[in-house]
Amino acid sequence: MNYDIYLTAAADADLDKAADYIDHILLNPQAADDLLDEAEKRISDLSAFPDKYPLVKDPVLNAWGIRLTPVKDYLAFYVISEDEKRVCIVRFLHSRQNWAAILRHGFSFE
Repeated sequence: MNYDIYLTAAADADLDKAADYIDHILLNPQAADDLLDEAEKRISDLSAFPDKYPLVKDPVLNAWGIRLTPVKDYLAFYVISEDEKRVCIVRFLHSRQNWAAILRHGFSFE
């Protein structure tokens, strides 16, 4: 059974911000498009195989059930809801950011 995919407002904003940065600051619109295409592919694949990626190693985030999938130089963080058969993408952050601190600060499922 396939799971529904839901992007939170924060994850959607993160993805837009990353693509805008690559397009307008780095002046590489093709790389921005490639990032969006790869993100769409990786995230859609979670519908069929949500358990494909392990829980993160950080103990607090692990206890919250947070997993990640790599997307080029970025990481899509998500939580699986077995009851709702839904994958919720909570954030989309660059791999060099202090993502553990950002996620520990909190996130919303909206």
